Amino acid sequence: MNCTIRTVLLAAAGAAVVTAQQAEAPSIATKVAAIKHRIDSKQIEQTIRTLVGFGTRHVLSRTDSATEGTAAARQWLQAQFQTLVAQSGGRLSVALQEATVPLARQGLPKEVKVTNVIATLRGSSDPARHYVIAGHYDSRNSDVADGKRAAPGANDDGSGTAVALAACRAMCTTEFPATLVFCAYDGEELGLLGSQAHAEALAKAEARVDGMITCDIVGNTLGMDGARWDGWLRCFSYAPSGNDSYGRSLARACAYAARTHVPELPVKLVFRGDRYGRGGDHRPFFDQGFPSLRLTEPREDFSRQHQDVREQDGKPYGDLPDRVDFDYVARVTAVVVATLGELASAPPPPTATGARLARDRYDTQLDFHLPDGVVDYEFVWRDTTAADWQGVVAKDSATIAPGRNGGLVATLAGVCLDDLVVGVRSIGRDGSRSRVATPPEPDRLQPRRSDRGSAGERGGAGERGGEPQPERGR
Repeated sequence: MNCTIRTVLLAAAGAAVVTAQQAEAPSIATKVAAIKHRIDSKQIEQTIRTLVGFGTRHVLSRTDSATEGTAAARQWLQAQFQTLVAQSGGRLSVALQEATVPLARQGLPKEVKVTNVIATLRGSSDPARHYVIAGHYDSRNSDVADGKRAAPGANDDGSGTAVALAACRAMCTTEFPATLVFCAYDGEELGLLGSQAHAEALAKAEARVDGMITCDIVGNTLGMDGARWDGWLRCFSYAPSGNDSYGRSLARACAYAARTHVPELPVKLVFRGDRYGRGGDHRPFFDQGFPSLRLTEPREDFSRQHQDVREQDGKPYGDLPDRVDFDYVARVTAVVVATLGELASAPPPPTATGARLARDRYDTQLDFHLPDGVVDYEFVWRDTTAADWQGVVAKDSATIAPGRNGGLVATLAGVCLDDLVVGVRSIGRDGSRSRVATPPEPDRLQPRRSDRGSAGERGGAGERGGEPQPERGR
């Protein structure tokens, strides 16, 4: 592509121009580095081993014991979050969210009560904007209805629960403009029950959720092939159509944060809602129109998931803590806090309402609106076939003019829109960056629907009945 010298290519670290105004404020890099330094792999190991020590955390397990079953596990988690309230200066609050939800699985009760553990770190200047990080603390063995026998759940999902708790420990002493919500969900193994209850409650309250991250199965690095897979982290995100949903925008923000602050663990973008035939706690948030994604280890070992603890034909089965790579879980936590640190420190993302190619030159004109108080921003572009952003245009390298309805129009010289996707993101005084907002894609042809059509013609995973689902927020 023929771009002008005013277009700056993105470096591998995802760095961008820092203005003089940003230089006056403490750097986001300094803030994230301090938060990362508080992550302790030994504490993460202790969390996972403690959770396993409750025997089973199945939704239907006993609730009359302080040392066994799901109630004992959530009471311990609640107490762990509660110890951080004083460290936060009172900005952290901890609560249990209870909900009775229907079940449609054979051999299970018609309804069940789930209890989520939720710790909320209130934002300083924009507390209505929320970012959610979660793992699920419930576990299961080979029998999905078994609430009595051992179900260690060290990796699925003691690892993700440990990430949420470790992230709260690392971040609770730092002040952020936006609100952070750290969650341990119940009932994931029986159908995403706890996360569905939380997402529905947030939607009913008309909460502004600008991002939700679930960490599920993020602790195993030894593959079924005997190879060690610890060089990256998979990131799944839904999109009703195309590759520029709010979820995909959040996924790219996660990849940017990893490149910038955690280069030792790059994020691999997987443009699929989840693994084949499987789901996670980010799905209910997508269904409510909130940006959401799932982080998962590079290669899973299915002998360690949903299995009774046993040895069969000389091979061990069961989700035990000795098979978790605690240092890898700590690196996953670093990616999470870097992503949350960037987004919760940055202003809200702009709104991109339209784009067009100039009629007399190969320049892109982008229509956008800035949130109140945002003064710095930048533009990004990528090839339509590229997974992530390839170039950035600083605000001062674009031509900005007044637009319609109080908006702005940016002219990006040498950026040929017909071949590219363009977007805009806010920049905070400390250099933190929001999600990227992109304009609507041109109208695409819709396949003719037929009662005899295949499931693929009627709509695939991430679409119900083939119709794109609405997305909330900016």
